Amino acid sequence: MNNQLNDFLVDDYKKWGSRPYLHEFCDGGFKTETFGGYIEDINYLASYLLSKGYKGKSIGIYSPNSIPWCIFDIAVMNYVGISVGLSKEWTSDNLVYAIDKCDIVCLFYGKVLEDKVNAVKDRFPGTEFVCIEDEWDNCIARGKELTEELFSLEPQDPDVPAKIVFTSGTTSFPKAVMLSINNVFSGYKSLGRRVQIEPEDICYLFLPLNHTYGSIYNFIYSLVYGYEIYLARDTSKMAQEIMTIRPTVFSAVPLVYMKFYEGARAMGISLKQILGGRMKYTFCGGARLAPEIRDQYMAEGFYLMNAYALSETSSGFSIDYPGDEILDSVGTLFEDVDACVKDPDEDGWGELAIKGDNIFKGYYKDDEATKAVFSDDGYFLTGDIGKIENNHVYVRGRKDTRITLINGENISTSLISERVKSLSDKVVHVKVYIQNEYLTCDIYIESDALDLDWDALIEDLNGRVPKYERIMRYNIRDKRELLK
Repeated sequence: MNNQLNDFLVDDYKKWGSRPYLHEFCDGGFKTETFGGYIEDINYLASYLLSKGYKGKSIGIYSPNSIPWCIFDIAVMNYVGISVGLSKEWTSDNLVYAIDKCDIVCLFYGKVLEDKVNAVKDRFPGTEFVCIEDEWDNCIARGKELTEELFSLEPQDPDVPAKIVFTSGTTSFPKAVMLSINNVFSGYKSLGRRVQIEPEDICYLFLPLNHTYGSIYNFIYSLVYGYEIYLARDTSKMAQEIMTIRPTVFSAVPLVYMKFYEGARAMGISLKQILGGRMKYTFCGGARLAPEIRDQYMAEGFYLMNAYALSETSSGFSIDYPGDEILDSVGTLFEDVDACVKDPDEDGWGELAIKGDNIFKGYYKDDEATKAVFSDDGYFLTGDIGKIENNHVYVRGRKDTRITLINGENISTSLISERVKSLSDKVVHVKVYIQNEYLTCDIYIESDALDLDWDALIEDLNGRVPKYERIMRYNIRDKRELLK
């Protein structure tokens, strides 16, 4: 079976070998990697990993976005085994779960996360731990010595799992979503129907590479269209970098677009100026954007293209066409999928379901959970209540108890509730909700527990969970209020 990823690598090396491709800020400026240098390093790293006996194995990366991450991801997917991307926000507990769950035999990690890695190393004597800053160059050099010629390695079967991403599940730890190369490349044609991205374009990549949209639609599809990528340093430098780099393509969650709007107003400049002056395509997904903010962007000539998808759909489901005036949908359904609404009510609302080449290969080592998300006729059940009208997709909410934060993270209210209940046996009930964009809890307790140091308890809890799952506001209430 034809491996599209390998075909694109071979073709890109011929067409664009000397062109600048990836840019990462270090030592006071942006370091640049050409297409040719990047693709050569993919071959070298793959040769090194294969020499270690990692063929068909799960290999993880745990770091901020970086050029090594981009090399690692494609090298493992195309030639070696399963690339497992881990969030840099994860705690040591999450790390232990991922290594164990996915049978990770080797973990590349960023030095900034070294303390978290050191805290778990001893539990995995059979796993190799590789610090990127200390050992990356040696891995590439050794792989170069082993490489007889470029593209001499056998590409993987494009229909077997090659990538694992993690969901924000409704249990204590997320599910491991397996994607194949065919899954990954299932959406680029639908994207290409909506936008005309050219090799001259520049993408400012802010979304984390452990998420499907940032990984596939921002990063991997650059191998299809040939555009350059600048990797964002951190959120505090985004406005400064964008005004300097002047990108033409940008994807973000609503919170980021709100911050740019507020920043432009505070600085007394236009959105066009704060976004660099050359922006062609702006994509928005992961959560709902306030209509008044979207209207303001439109008034200044920016059409924020809504995107909707899940990790299990390889981030492919719907994206707006530029200029579409239907603002309350989450995009136009992809032309290459078969989607429907299961058990719709009289107004057409029901569970969104989908078939297609974009549908994942299952949850790793969890056949029961995989079976549970497919209908008898083979549709993947998204768990989202929505409807489809004139190929526009609308989403009203989740079937279960998950809520979506403004930064796009999808979290389980039952998980947050159980964590709070674990703080004290005096907790009777927990109500979890979003208020003014903050994760908020009403904590109902026994009357004799009002004097407990709840500030300290919540602070301790927040210190043990990822940032996006931290309780930002809470109210302590007597359980008798439940009866009112």
